[in-house]
Amino acid sequence: MFQDYDGMMFGHGWGMLLWLLLLLLVLWAFVRLLLGRDSSDRSRQKTARDILDERFASGEIDEDEYRNRLKVLKEEDRD
Repeated sequence: MFQDYDGMMFGHGWGMLLWLLLLLLVLWAFVRLLLGRDSSDRSRQKTARDILDERFASGEIDEDEYRNRLKVLKEEDRD
């Protein structure tokens, strides 16, 4: 009865291969979603310059204070 069935499963081996590929694709996407972004974000620590840029962008400090602090950071890098 099922041996001659050539409907939705696209034949004997092809259907199983397509389901396996679909399963692997779903697993890859799941792992990428859970681990991909989090691990890359955790591995990179913010530098003083990153924090300064964020504070300026959020409006916490004005342009004059930003430039003064940036100048201090650049001087420290030279030492």
